[in-house]
Amino acid sequence: MPTQFITKMNKTEAGFHLLMILSLADGNIQAAESSVILEFLEENFHEPIEIIKEQAFLRALPEEERLNHLTETAHQLYKITNQEERHNLIEFAMKVVMADKKMELEENSFINALFDAWDLE
Repeated sequence: MPTQFITKMNKTEAGFHLLMILSLADGNIQAAESSVILEFLEENFHEPIEIIKEQAFLRALPEEERLNHLTETAHQLYKITNQEERHNLIEFAMKVVMADKKMELEENSFINALFDAWDLE
């Protein structure tokens, strides 16, 4: 069950959390990845984000809680987006995961959790 924090997230914040967790799944994240993610979110959702606050939250999130947070956030994002927005996000998420031309085991489990949360095949 999502926490009150998650249910108050807007599309940009929730998208940022999902995409950053997917980026972190392979163990590292480049500054360029973060910039590309923010660019995508600004173009698609147009809602405000306090980037420093969101980055601090994700840095403080224990690694063992990432999958749970991704799932809760995915459920929240599903509620506040339409099908086209989710399609664009999942397409971009796959590009983020496959940026290095391979999918690590943890990346696969995270992307599968997102597909399951949104009932995609």
